[in-house]
Amino acid sequence: MSQKPKEPSHELGQQARQRYLDQARTVIGESDLSYTAVYQRFAQNDWAAMQLDKSIAEAALKNGISAKEVVETLHQGPYIQYQVHQKKVPKQVMTQYAKGLVIQELYKLQQRQKTQQPNRQQQTGIELE
Repeated sequence: MSQKPKEPSHELGQQARQRYLDQARTVIGESDLSYTAVYQRFAQNDWAAMQLDKSIAEAALKNGISAKEVVETLHQGPYIQYQVHQKKVPKQVMTQYAKGLVIQELYKLQQRQKTQQPNRQQQTGIELE
């Protein structure tokens, strides 16, 4: 694929893109990846790009990054960038995708945390009926 990603026009976009790249390097396990390489690898493969977004959202939330910041970070991922700049999908539609993904991952994280906490009955040793 010869297309190159559009560069962010603002400092906040550049910071979000760097966060996305840092998370992608960790999730993919390749510390020397450039953003262009990530974009070229994932932008035209919707399924793979969405799986990468999902993994990045999960990792970021586990690391204590706020939901709002994760949504901003996902805006700089290859999937959203390709959809908005190449396929001309409205940005609002892709914002809803990012928000929905973050909500889903937050819910999963909360459910995992609940199952990892000891049952109150087991903790106290008292039967609650």
